[in-house]
Amino acid sequence: MAIRIEQLLTFCDRYALLPTGATIVVAVSGGPDSLSLLHLLRRIAPLRQLQLHVAHLDHQLRQDSAADAEFVAQIAAEWQLPATIGQADVVSIAREQRTGIEATARAVRSRFLLEIAQTVGATAIALGHTADDQAETVVMRLMRGAGPSGLAAMRPKRLADEHSDLPDQPSIVLIRPLLETSRAEVEAYCIEQQLTPRYDSSNELPIFTRNRVRGYIIPLLKTYNPAIVATLGRTARVCAEEDELLSELTEQVWAEIAQIEAGGIVFERRRWDQLHRAMQRRLVRKAAQLLEAKAELEAKHIDAILTAIAANRRRVQLPQGLWFGIGRAQLTLSRDETTG
Repeated sequence: MAIRIEQLLTFCDRYALLPTGATIVVAVSGGPDSLSLLHLLRRIAPLRQLQLHVAHLDHQLRQDSAADAEFVAQIAAEWQLPATIGQADVVSIAREQRTGIEATARAVRSRFLLEIAQTVGATAIALGHTADDQAETVVMRLMRGAGPSGLAAMRPKRLADEHSDLPDQPSIVLIRPLLETSRAEVEAYCIEQQLTPRYDSSNELPIFTRNRVRGYIIPLLKTYNPAIVATLGRTARVCAEEDELLSELTEQVWAEIAQIEAGGIVFERRRWDQLHRAMQRRLVRKAAQLLEAKAELEAKHIDAILTAIAANRRRVQLPQGLWFGIGRAQLTLSRDETTG
């Protein structure tokens, strides 16, 4: 069954994704998901007085990536939509920054989209993630080790600029109108509307974790539960709602126990020891994200910190050059190895 406008609007209204009169940057790769999203938003635009701006970044990772960019530019022109087509040498950037290709591509794309949104005065960036993408993300988070925040996976709406270093950045949100729409519905919509999307051959390569999850693990899980995609999506939604409540509680505790100083972020040890272990985890994660925007602490890193505190060890080394120092009176997260 193909996507219906009424179905999409019901979901969007539930999360206030498409306010009347909004300017929205639509990230379009040229694939089925993003092309369907753009087509749907173009149909909705007159109903909500939306202004759309198409954005496409050529990562130069495939031989046919330039053809993808040309395709998106042609679609935007045919549909009379303004567009920004950019390119970036992701391999060179990753080599220079000593980061992985996938992580670098995400970071470069995020900055590209934010810069466009800022330039055109957009309040939102629309992404084409589907229910299948959400299910894959939940499985990947489970394999890595994650709590409620991680299992909440992708949200229908969240701030895009939480860790942005762009100057004078206004409040811009990421929206995912197709997050409860299946990939099968997207494919059916393309056929119904006679859309001819581009297909990324790299999505079939088993060298990428997500491709293995998509091609092997999800099909295996479907033999046990044919509705596994919807089930994992429901799990993510429940975790997101509970994480929202816990985040509010974390902010209250943070205001009472944390101090941001020149050397890093300091917690009062006496108060820390009185907290539930679950709250301690959330405080560590929040501190790491504040101190180093790229820090993505896994459950094993946070458990190592809590174990070290209980054992009164001096310090713990973390990713992205961070250190957690442990003293009798205070605990400190910083970039200084001598902390503690």
